[in-house]
Amino acid sequence: MRRWLIMSLLLTLPVVASIAAETQGLNALVRLLSESDDAQLQQDILIGIAEGLEGRRHVEMPEAWPAASSKLQRSATSEVRDRAIQLALVFDDPDAIRLLRDRAMNVRASAEDRIRAVELLVAKKNAGFDALLVELIADPVTRRAAVRGLAEYDHPQTVVKLLESYSHFDTACKQDVLQTLASKRTWAARLLDAVEADEIASSDLNAYTVRQLHSLGSSELTARVRSLWGEVRSTPADKATLIARYKEQLTGKVLAGANLSAGRGLFDRTCANCHKLFGEGKQVGPDITGSQRTNLDYLLQNLIDPSGAVSKDYQMHIVATTGGRVITGLLVSENEQALTLQTVNERIVLPLNEIEERSLSSVSMMPDGQLQKLSSAEMRDLIAYLGSRVQIPLSSRED
Repeated sequence: MRRWLIMSLLLTLPVVASIAAETQGLNALVRLLSESDDAQLQQDILIGIAEGLEGRRHVEMPEAWPAASSKLQRSATSEVRDRAIQLALVFDDPDAIRLLRDRAMNVRASAEDRIRAVELLVAKKNAGFDALLVELIADPVTRRAAVRGLAEYDHPQTVVKLLESYSHFDTACKQDVLQTLASKRTWAARLLDAVEADEIASSDLNAYTVRQLHSLGSSELTARVRSLWGEVRSTPADKATLIARYKEQLTGKVLAGANLSAGRGLFDRTCANCHKLFGEGKQVGPDITGSQRTNLDYLLQNLIDPSGAVSKDYQMHIVATTGGRVITGLLVSENEQALTLQTVNERIVLPLNEIEERSLSSVSMMPDGQLQKLSSAEMRDLIAYLGSRVQIPLSSRED
């Protein structure tokens, strides 16, 4: 009977937790955590409370929490321990913050635990943690999480540290650096300085970074991007001319001579950040495996004019935060407390009270002009790979 009552309560946990976050209701739920020895039930309760409080960085600690926390951290189930730490952060539990800071910096801890600790403290926006994030850039294990996390802060060394280390990073981390620096106007200006000085190759600015820079809404920055990368958006007449020209070049004979492995390598570097093909890549934009890829007109239309037809599900949301960050991404979910966006490189939950301005763009996250950045051979290889009916192995040079 008791379990039935508990399970009935779980069905309304998100509602109970959000409405009664600082009342006896939440305290009662926390007491259940300390009284139960059922790991699955503890996990269900923790998930329910977390859903109800999502988007809130602080909630007053229930009086029953210290006893519950002590018991949950002794659980043999890692999921219970992890969920309990997440909840402890919302309650500003100093013990949890100390534990996660120590774990993030502990080189003997597992990579998974260290990265998770960084992500949780960033999500909490733990005061002063940005100084440790700057240190963690030097550690290959925590580097990418630290680079992404710095976008949530305004540490004075962020730009200097990221730019001076940029050439030593791998491709994935370089893209994290670009997205972080493109999130604020002052940082973006320094990023473009580095590109103009050839400290960063202009070819590293992929289509998604360019769109993010454009979303900052600065005419000066947009003009600089245009001179370095090309037009962010061309006119319909220009596009029709380009499509006709490329169709004339990409004959069946030309495509038959393509290097499909090289084409897959190009896809992995320029498209896989947002699109899936043959089960590989990220699901930010549409999965293109089942699209009309064998139709050259379809491919060229979508590559040259990606904003020509944008599904409502894939319209960009542009959000400016009270901390000066601009985030461009797809809407995952929204409730009375928070907005969740999927960007090119991370999933971000934003409390509504930290949003200064938001708008919906009618254009695609993918800018125009992608094919113009490629050589004739590269364009041939990419188009041929996109039209392939089966997955193609990468060449040894692309592995």
